[in-house]
Amino acid sequence: MHYALFRFNVIFRLALIIGLGYATVYVVTQTHFWLVSIWLLLAIIITIFELLRYIERSHRELENLVVAIRQGDFTNTYQRPAFGSGELLAHSYNQLVATYQHLRQEKESNHQYLQNVVEHVSIALIGLSQEGQITLVNPAAKQLLRQPLLLQLSDVQAINENLFEKMKRLEAGKKVIVKVVIDGQLMQLSLQTSEFYLQGEYFKLISLQDLRRELEEQELASWQKLIRVLTHEIMNSVIPITNLSGMIRQTLLQTQQGNMLQLQNLGEEDSQDLLESLRVIEERSQGLANFVKAYRNVTQVAQPNFRQVAITDLFQRVHTLFSPTLQQSDIAWEQKVMPPQLSFTIDLEMIEQVLINLIKNATEALRETSHPTICLNAYRTEDNEDIMEVSDNGLGIAPEVADQIFIPFYTTKPDGSGIGLSLSQQIMRLHRGAISVRSSANEGTTFTLHF
Repeated sequence: MHYALFRFNVIFRLALIIGLGYATVYVVTQTHFWLVSIWLLLAIIITIFELLRYIERSHRELENLVVAIRQGDFTNTYQRPAFGSGELLAHSYNQLVATYQHLRQEKESNHQYLQNVVEHVSIALIGLSQEGQITLVNPAAKQLLRQPLLLQLSDVQAINENLFEKMKRLEAGKKVIVKVVIDGQLMQLSLQTSEFYLQGEYFKLISLQDLRRELEEQELASWQKLIRVLTHEIMNSVIPITNLSGMIRQTLLQTQQGNMLQLQNLGEEDSQDLLESLRVIEERSQGLANFVKAYRNVTQVAQPNFRQVAITDLFQRVHTLFSPTLQQSDIAWEQKVMPPQLSFTIDLEMIEQVLINLIKNATEALRETSHPTICLNAYRTEDNEDIMEVSDNGLGIAPEVADQIFIPFYTTKPDGSGIGLSLSQQIMRLHRGAISVRSSANEGTTFTLHF
């Protein structure tokens, strides 16, 4: 509609010029009213001038619109004239104003939102320009570094030299933990950085988080759990030894005089009790020695010998080892390796031991399950993470137990040692990986090895 109105105004003026020109020629050649021809000629000149002014006004208004857009000045509204090209530009200009104002409000809202997030987040954030100028520092960073004003990265050097070097040299995407002392307080800071360009300018964002309190809490909780398990295991052996030793002592002493009885004077029943007590003491002492040996095995794991291992062959080795148990318990075995030629860089013997521990636990968990099945999977994710999974369809692990299963010597089995899963976890850490568990009641359990 607006373009049609502009065309109509231009065509109308052109038609008027042509009509006036034809009338002028007619009056001059066909009549004697030469004075009229002068007025017609004057009207032609005025109409041509009006046409040029109309077109130039459209270009001038368009130029003003472009300048306003370039300068970002959208504070005024464009009044629409009743007729003319200005109506088209007014409509376009007012649409641009509305769009720009909406975008600016949205940009301002996002800026305020992100600013509030940065101000209130508990993780310290420091933004740097390419020249080392600090462009962003939130209250958490000021509180962590005990410094109310930071203008450039070199200001951190006055706080702690080691922290300054780490922040200066830390590469994007990397994470390091730095021990620093600030105002006499020891901190373990986790540093992580990211790099980005904003309007062609380089920026670096560094996050700092004090892990000391969290690590201390986790360490204390781990020590409490370990001490609780160690105390339970040791007391199970020490209490019977103490009680039986006291009973033997009372048996060998005369109750009234307090003199030691001669062995030949012991009755047959007392002799049998004495031998049985010594046997129990020997067994419990041997159990305590085995417990200490198991503790040493957990804490002194050898370094892995890495090599390329075909996972299909590894699974087949483990299946051969458990084949008699699987047949005896009627447990179905499934394995899936994608792709079939998949291989991991691992220590064969160590990971085989981890799989043995997990499959042994799975066979015990399937004793009361109908149609028991153990499934082994191996694959490589899109992020190049190597994964092994050991699954069973047993009764699952209770949530309160799942939180304890990786603690050394913790076990729910009467004859269990409690070191299988903790040893497996340590082996995975030596592989710079991890072990995790998912379990649902009456649906089964899946242990996942992340390499």
